Amino acid sequence: MTSDLRDFLAFYLPNEDLEPFLKCFHKLEIKKGRHLIKPGAGCNYLAFIQSGCFRVYYFDTKGREVITWFSFNEMVITDLLGFYTTGSAQFYVEALEDSQLFKITKDDLEKLYKTFPIYREFGRKFAEEALTMLMQRTLSLHTKSAEERYKELLHIPQFMEKIPLKYMASYLGITDTSLSRIRKKIR
Repeated sequence: MTSDLRDFLAFYLPNEDLEPFLKCFHKLEIKKGRHLIKPGAGCNYLAFIQSGCFRVYYFDTKGREVITWFSFNEMVITDLLGFYTTGSAQFYVEALEDSQLFKITKDDLEKLYKTFPIYREFGRKFAEEALTMLMQRTLSLHTKSAEERYKELLHIPQFMEKIPLKYMASYLGITDTSLSRIRKKIR
């Protein structure tokens, strides 16, 4: 296992023996353009991104692609709705570049929680963080203009370096043309 994964887990479980946890992760490589998850497929794992970039999206009732999330190095990727509810994916998760992951199944997590009750802190803290990020994103979409949201992304180098403008526009909830106008205006 990598030191990045160890550091990630230690953030949630400081001063704990992480070896049993680390042993449950399995390496996976995925090529750019491939889907890690598709709607209807089983979604019973969390994946730590060692290297790579992913987008999470769905198609709305008019068939338009709507991007809800991006994940980068040293973040976790999955379909959280499927993972925490039915075990069946609702979203597409696509690699935007060749990526290396470490996966842990929900069953292995549950076994770890039973065997090592302190590991439940990981689950609790991770879920709290995911919910907080989701609520911040929802609030931003409903209370800020597209220009304000775009300016926030300018401070996140990974967005500017790795995300194509058409995907960024979808994430911001606007058209490519609107994003072009915003970019021209703030230059």
